[in-house]
Amino acid sequence: MTINSANEIIESGRSAYMIQVKDHLDTSWTHYFEGWSVRNLENGEVLLTIPTIDQAGLHGVLNKIRDLNLIIITVKRLAEL
Repeated sequence: MTINSANEIIESGRSAYMIQVKDHLDTSWTHYFEGWSVRNLENGEVLLTIPTIDQAGLHGVLNKIRDLNLIIITVKRLAEL
């Protein structure tokens, strides 16, 4: 987020995201998630942390998860940059 000369807030639209999906992923999946943090949780789910992307990038991430037939549990925006 930035502030222009008129003191108006301008949103950059770029954020980091955390996406929780169902079922653990083994290391053979890592090439699908290059640049992302992948953490298997004790409850059998996976936490994917995606670095800063814009809305188009988020749609691409969600499409990739869908194409891999993974079940999305939650999507959380972590911070806007």
